[in-house]
Amino acid sequence: MRDSGLVIAAEDRDRVFDAFYITKGGGMGMGFAISRSIVEAHGERPWMTPNDGHGVAFHFSLAVTRGNNA
Repeated sequence: MRDSGLVIAAEDRDRVFDAFYITKGGGMGMGFAISRSIVEAHGERPWMTPNDGHGVAFHFSLAVTRGNNA
């Protein structure tokens, strides 16, 4: 997902996925924390990279598993 809004300072990038950490007014700071917990429950991790100019891109990976019938 790409966001073209606020620039997130390098020192704050690791905190974006923490519960109750917000980058804008009016939020609860739970969205990325919930997303992180879902991704981590599948043994993977989320991360973000800065866009050229404004905003960031949010990434995550999920392992592909096949059942016995694959």
